[in-house]
This record gives sequence, C-alpha cells and structure tokens, in this order.
Amino acid sequence: MNQKERLLKQSLAIRTFPIAKIKAICDKFKLDNHTEVKPFSSKITEWLEPVIDLSDFPYLYPANGVTEGLNYWYMQEDRKVFRHKDDYVWLPESHSGDIIYLSCPSSIDGNMVEIPTTMPVALDIAYVGSLSEKIKIDVPYNVEKVFFSLSKCFGLRNYRIGYYWSRTPDKQLERLIGSAKYYNYHSMALGEKIIKEVSPFEVNNTLKKYQDKICRELNFSASDSVWLATTENEEYNKFKKGNTNRISLCDLIQDEYNRRII
Repeated sequence: MNQKERLLKQSLAIRTFPIAKIKAICDKFKLDNHTEVKPFSSKITEWLEPVIDLSDFPYLYPANGVTEGLNYWYMQEDRKVFRHKDDYVWLPESHSGDIIYLSCPSSIDGNMVEIPTTMPVALDIAYVGSLSEKIKIDVPYNVEKVFFSLSKCFGLRNYRIGYYWSRTPDKQLERLIGSAKYYNYHSMALGEKIIKEVSPFEVNNTLKKYQDKICRELNFSASDSVWLATTENEEYNKFKKGNTNRISLCDLIQDEYNRRII
C-alpha cells in the first residue's frame, strides 16, 4: 500500500507517537513512593517559557489531559462559550458567545493563529511541544484560561498528563487538589521526569525532516505542528477542516522514523 492509499484509509484521529528518548523515559519510570500524599507542584510553566510565557497565571492545576481541564472549566462557566465549528469538538459548537474557546496552534490545520483581544479567551495549546524553536506564542491580557498536555506533542495520550492554568482560582479544584491533594501522582511525576530531560522543541527537531520529505512527495503544505499537513487536493476531502484538508502524518512519519532507528 503506497503513502496515498494509507492516508485515505486512516481515521480522522491524530495518533501521535513517542520518539525513542521519551519512550525510554516512560519504560524506565517508577514512582518512588506509592502512599505519600503531597501538594501538586510542577516545572511545566518554566519548561514552556521558550514558547509561551504563562508566568502571569498564578493558578496551575493538574488534569487528566486537556479534555478534563476543559471539563473542569466548562462545567463552572456561566458565560456562553463561542467555539468555531471545526475546532476541537469536545465543547459544544456555538456561533456566538461571551468567551472564546480557541486552540493555538489550531486543531483545524496545525498552524498558528492570531489570538483575539476583543473578548475573553480560553486557550488550548495541545500542539505546543511539536513546534519549531522559531515560534513564540504571545498571550494577551484577555486570555483567562490555558490548557495543555503531553498527549498530542509527545504521543503520551494513555498517561493523561495535563495542565490547566487560570488567572483566578478554580473553586472546585482548590478543594479537590489544593485541600484533598487528589490527583494522578504517577502521571504528574512522570511528566516532571520527561520535561526535565526533553526540551519543548525535541520532537520537532527530531521529526521535521520526515514531515518535510512526506510533504514534498505528496505535494502537501507542512503545518507548524510537525504532526500535520494540509492540502487542497479534493481526493482528501474526507479530512476537511475549515477551508482546507487537515492530514495527519503520524503513521507515515513513524514509518520513516522507525526505519532510521532500527
């Protein structure tokens, strides 16, 4: 089966994979203490600083991936939330609202988008960690919430290592995580181990050459996220998102990558 045939048979899901360095960390990791109860802390804000400065967000909470973080926020949000119909589909679609849910890089095509400054924003940065060192995200004052995980960028969806930043305290999570210290200790400890040893640009630096090679061969446009590409070719219309066709390159990149590390 050639590359084109494989792509046309794949699902719409973006199934990233861990590069060898990250997989080795996961395989070797063990939690030191299985009964200790301790407050949540993380170096994730500092780790992300070369890409996005979140130091103005005083409240950071662990979450089982971006989706759980979104759930915590959305269930307590009194305002109507606007979401573009082709953005991450977990939240209900709305054509108007008092706060915008936005992914950047966009889940629509994997490219950077301008963050609006005219109304409050809840920002999903799930694809940060798959970008090049040239890209920096500026966070305007009206961004109220930020959500991130190691699932998309590092191919670790089964570990559910997620983070939720807020400019104001989340009352539910202050009780659940602040007081009760109820969170996934294993996943959060693994996340700390990974970000200590892997830079935010390591995945892009490792895989960019394969993304570019595949895009040249199939006449695609490489997205800012190394995992994705876009094309106007109507043969790929099953992957229609917004005004283009979003193509997951994960399987093809993994084939190229595996051939070079075996």
